[in-house]
Amino acid sequence: MNEQIYVNGEVVSSDLPLRSLFYGEGVFETFRYKSKLPAYFHKHYSRMSQGATLIKIPIPDAVHVKELIDKASFNTDIEDAYVKVCLLSEGRSEFHKYSESSKALVIIREYKKPPDTVTVWVNSFNRNSSSPILRIKSLNYLENVLARRAAIDLGFDEALFLNDRQEITEGAASNIFWLKDEALFTPSPECGLLPGVTRSLLLDISAEIGLYVREGRYSLQDILGSECAFFTNSVIGAVRISKINESEMPIDNDAFTVLAVKLAQKLMWE
Repeated sequence: MNEQIYVNGEVVSSDLPLRSLFYGEGVFETFRYKSKLPAYFHKHYSRMSQGATLIKIPIPDAVHVKELIDKASFNTDIEDAYVKVCLLSEGRSEFHKYSESSKALVIIREYKKPPDTVTVWVNSFNRNSSSPILRIKSLNYLENVLARRAAIDLGFDEALFLNDRQEITEGAASNIFWLKDEALFTPSPECGLLPGVTRSLLLDISAEIGLYVREGRYSLQDILGSECAFFTNSVIGAVRISKINESEMPIDNDAFTVLAVKLAQKLMWE
């Protein structure tokens, strides 16, 4: 017998992405769309595909996804846009069932230039470093929502997560880096974080300009003692951190300037 779904007492179509709605079963990507798909769209699609494979959602091929994004962009006539593409999971409502099909959803809005610096609040609850969900960009995003809201309510711009070992992991919607003694530091994925597309680009750039790259397990004190700390993602590029909780952070750093410029060039933003 088919399920019947009621909203406000009225029967509605069963053709809804129920599994995304009920369980956050789905994956997404966000990026800047400056009159065309980003230079590294294939990396975004690859990550989306890997996430869909992990949670067993059918995924359309890359050509179809590109066409959907290009069509949406053309219809909105926005030259410099923020784009979010989501793969929504359809199927029965029992939580342990598998996805039967998927739908692609595209959101487009005007791109908003990020600030030069951001302030950061260390979140009150920790990441579970062993969770497989942290390593994919899933729609199960409520922890991130709560963390960002809490930071904003306290007068900060972004939240920073620690894990169950009190190690730095990531921001609510960003990866984190810091510079010290001619080296670039960032938490290892094993700490429980999403390995971002922009994160991987920055690691490559660092090697190209002769910065030592140090991925590992670090505490909050490690970043507080740095020469410059910053967040990255595929919408903001690289943005410096001016304050963590009540600790002021240095923001003037030549190496950061070089990294940020080269990153913008690779992303074809300049």
